[in-house]
Amino acid sequence: MRAVSAGFRERVYEVVRRIPAGKVMGYGHVASALTQPGMARQVGWALAALPGDTDVPWQRVVRSSGHIAAQGAPDRAILQRALLEAEGVEFTADKVDMRRFGFGPEVFLGDPAEREA
Repeated sequence: MRAVSAGFRERVYEVVRRIPAGKVMGYGHVASALTQPGMARQVGWALAALPGDTDVPWQRVVRSSGHIAAQGAPDRAILQRALLEAEGVEFTADKVDMRRFGFGPEVFLGDPAEREA
């Protein structure tokens, strides 16, 4: 795992804390919410660095396809799915319907028309 700056990690955690229960974001969507497109992998590293007793709802970040990333400890993927299902997130063919349960970066970035004004 590569190191990511503490400042970047904290910004990731701030975004992830704002994902409501029952919703998910892709790693790339979190990076986009930070205006750091292309840093999805670093978002994953930041979440992997969380201690076990964290208040950051890391389970709400999945691949943009809706699949759970199974890297790392295999039990983590099982736990992630269980936590998401407890929040009401449903899985079909082992993935989340991102149109139904997705929470996009536009929530953090605001209306694109307003940003260009």
